Amino acid sequence: MNIMKNPKLLLCILMISALGINTPLSIIGIISQISQYFNTTISISGLYVSSFTFTIAIFGLFVPVFFSRFERKKTFIFILSIFAISNFALIFTKNIAVASFFRILSAIFYPAFISIALTVCEEIAPEGEKQDYITRILLGISVGSIVGLPITTGLGTIFGYQIAMSWIFAINLFSLVLIIIFFPNIDGKSKGYKMPLSDLKSKEFIISSVGIIMMPIGASIVYNYMPYFLQTVCHVYTYKLSIFLFIYGLFSIGGTWLGGKLIVLKDKATLIVFQLVCVFVFLSLYFSKDYLILTLILILIFGILDGMGYNLIQYIETSVLSQNLELANGIFLSILNGGIAIGIAIGGFLVDGFGVMSIFAAGILFLMFAFILLFYAITILKINLKYS
Repeated sequence: MNIMKNPKLLLCILMISALGINTPLSIIGIISQISQYFNTTISISGLYVSSFTFTIAIFGLFVPVFFSRFERKKTFIFILSIFAISNFALIFTKNIAVASFFRILSAIFYPAFISIALTVCEEIAPEGEKQDYITRILLGISVGSIVGLPITTGLGTIFGYQIAMSWIFAINLFSLVLIIIFFPNIDGKSKGYKMPLSDLKSKEFIISSVGIIMMPIGASIVYNYMPYFLQTVCHVYTYKLSIFLFIYGLFSIGGTWLGGKLIVLKDKATLIVFQLVCVFVFLSLYFSKDYLILTLILILIFGILDGMGYNLIQYIETSVLSQNLELANGIFLSILNGGIAIGIAIGGFLVDGFGVMSIFAAGILFLMFAFILLFYAITILKINLKYS
């Protein structure tokens, strides 16, 4: 099979596999069930959930570079096998320490899969379609974590934690079979890799990276406790909650697609205005909690913005490190998942200590930091953006 003559087939396989490997993130929707199953507090359950993203944040800095030298299909089979084994074990263990071990084990290899998938897409994309190909992989990530959320939430709230984990194992196993049967052999990089220290030490890279990590922290504080907010404040339960979260996921997928288009058209304006719109939505949610319809509409608007965030973070890193795509994509995953992990942890302690409504104030605070730093990086430092 000549993959260069059929890049859309390869893109489709990678997109579905990205969906499968991202489903473990969807267990945030059953945080109450996790707390009951392991007999722990909400904050400890939040740390268990965030261990996945926190591990990705650490290993995303160097694992993709290490795996870049190996043949792509073997790498993907190895990683998806680890995921399948780990999630199978999670179905049966009742010990949160053992469960955390398997969750962390699979997370170690996650960055290599996504980073290499994004790099391959940039390499095979026809001229003028690179951002569209990248967006498709990001859509796979979005579908896995966001559309997977209502499915996992529904199964978890109706049938319990073990059934929810069985669904995650099944989708991981399906992704593995898909790669084994259909994915072509692609050589890895044969030459050695040198870390571009001068780029990593630059003021542009540091300010931009600090700015964009504030985005997933602020969004994650709110997003990951949105099901809990809907249950405890808005009194939306069981199948109604799952249906709404599914609709939210569809809006988020649309947001990922929209983010890719807006970046190409107006990258600077999109990056700056994004933060302010998010702040407005969070502020509105804080004051509209007694009006269910308005609250649900605002959450759907946030769904669009949440989906856009994937594209914006990846775009900044690959713009600043345009000559080192695998490193840039690894850093993108570290920032995204590190921000999510920090957001989950902060949100858990806020919910336990100050109540669920405190998540909106914290989200606003971090997004305002993001706005200030990115405005400075874009307008004062004038960082190089690919489409400017």
